[in-house]
Amino acid sequence: MTLLTFVVYINIMQMVPEKRSETFPEPEPQILKRSVLPMSEAEQNAKSLKQLAYETLKQKIVSCEILPGSTLTEDMLCEMLNASRTPVRDAVSRLEQEHLVSIKPKKGIRVNRVSMNSIKELFEVRCLLEPAAVLKYGNRIPDEVYARYTKQFRRENLPTEELYRVDDEFHQMFITASNNRYFQSVYAMIADQVLRYRVLTENRPRDELAQDEHYEIAASCIRGEWETASRLMLEHIENAKLFIVHYVLETNRNSRNVFLEDEDDEA
Repeated sequence: MTLLTFVVYINIMQMVPEKRSETFPEPEPQILKRSVLPMSEAEQNAKSLKQLAYETLKQKIVSCEILPGSTLTEDMLCEMLNASRTPVRDAVSRLEQEHLVSIKPKKGIRVNRVSMNSIKELFEVRCLLEPAAVLKYGNRIPDEVYARYTKQFRRENLPTEELYRVDDEFHQMFITASNNRYFQSVYAMIADQVLRYRVLTENRPRDELAQDEHYEIAASCIRGEWETASRLMLEHIENAKLFIVHYVLETNRNSRNVFLEDEDDEA
């Protein structure tokens, strides 16, 4: 099942009311009781080292401290992360599952570059997920929260870091409101890629327009106009996609060897 099919399936299942039998009572769940041994101190330390290596390497990749297209080796990563091979290999394996790196036999570890296909896939999922979250779960968020965001999006000359923080929080709150762990898992992967695109495109020229779009979404939510808010969220995401595609094709394509028109171009 592809990621896109999975998201559509989850959306449909969320809209189908749960049916319970009126004739037969539900059976008591069978719980297998087993003793759970606490982890030893050594096991806890090993787990924390793996997590630290994963989080540190991931941050370096999504923030583009390590540029897309870079080729790394285990030795380089061990030195960079001040870690042994075991946590480094665990981190690389997890990041490969998140499509941030690829393991190239006899070549090393390649930080995945941004391709037109990856942009298309990511924004296709966003266009399905986020407007649906606004439409279905936006009414779970208090009006005072929306009011606070309308004030924030009307502020001028916000520092870049604060602007991006508010942007991220605004999008995240609709996913959080769903209380759906599958939505949240998919969106967490999306958010990492969005951060990479933001850094690579240096999208300050679009920031003012994005603030206006966020304001209109929040204002529609205050008025309870959920279909309008959902439509505006869709338009906002499509505008962001167009900006990134234009940047890749016309402004800075391949100048730093980080963009690809086609994933088949990846060596």
